[in-house]
Amino acid sequence: MRKCLMRIWQTEKKLIWIAALWLFAGIALSLFIGNQIHFNTTHLMKGFDYEWYQIAANNIGAGLLIAASGILLSVPAVLLTLFNGFMLGYLVMLSASHYSAAAIVAALVPHGIFEIPAILIACTIGLKPASWLIRYAHKKQTISWKKEWRTIAVLMGFMAALFIVASLVETYVSPITMGWFQ
Repeated sequence: MRKCLMRIWQTEKKLIWIAALWLFAGIALSLFIGNQIHFNTTHLMKGFDYEWYQIAANNIGAGLLIAASGILLSVPAVLLTLFNGFMLGYLVMLSASHYSAAAIVAALVPHGIFEIPAILIACTIGLKPASWLIRYAHKKQTISWKKEWRTIAVLMGFMAALFIVASLVETYVSPITMGWFQ
């Protein structure tokens, strides 16, 4: 499995970096215009009461939406990834008015180290159709569909696994680590 993932990293790293660029552009955008948006923070203070499998199902569904939106020439995948980054940055900004920086980091980092790569993988899958078109249009390069579908299947499985681990950590670890700083 490790060898397979290393091969995929070598072939897909450009798309992964482009996905990361869009996610971090969303975060930066939220820092610039987030103060203009007003939001009722009472829900932020209460927290949410979801089971890990509900969080996992929601995140996997969102990841599949991002990945599948690539069929529309990757534009929705880019916009959804930008939006995810925006929401992450915006929620950190909102949380900063109620929690210390250490508490925010303690709440987000444990599950974020799994969830952010899963989001990037979803966007990478969503960017693939545009990359196929570009490769064909510029280089007249033929696409090995069998290899591409195998890569997408591995990436989808890895994305789902990362979302499941992230949801378990978000449910059982993040509340504990955040509690250390309250």
